[in-house]
Amino acid sequence: MGADRRAGGETVSWVAAADHAGARARRAARAQRDEQRTKSTRVGVVFSLFLALLTVGLLIGGHAMIDPMLRAAAEARGTERPGAVILATPDGLSCRHLSFDNATAELTEGAVDNCERSLATRRKSRSSGFSWGR
Repeated sequence: MGADRRAGGETVSWVAAADHAGARARRAARAQRDEQRTKSTRVGVVFSLFLALLTVGLLIGGHAMIDPMLRAAAEARGTERPGAVILATPDGLSCRHLSFDNATAELTEGAVDNCERSLATRRKSRSSGFSWGR
């Protein structure tokens, strides 16, 4: 860069100096943008790791806290009681009695008795749909 070259009586040294100052300013601006981008990336990575750690802690800790409460509620409710199942025969006159043990998941068959009148009338009124062989 010609520092004191004359062009029509004027010096052109100020053009070279301005070009160097502009390049320095662009480099400084670029360095600042890169620094901000790096800082933002670091913050994003640290925040993501924090969220992952928090999620794992909630899953493990939440399970450890909720499981005893659920067990206590199940014991208080009495899960040892058997459940009763009543199945009406197709004619609606007799019913099969079954019992289901919640602790062992065992189904025990009981006696076949006459159905209650309300169960028999409900069964007959519901059977007005499709039937084979008619």
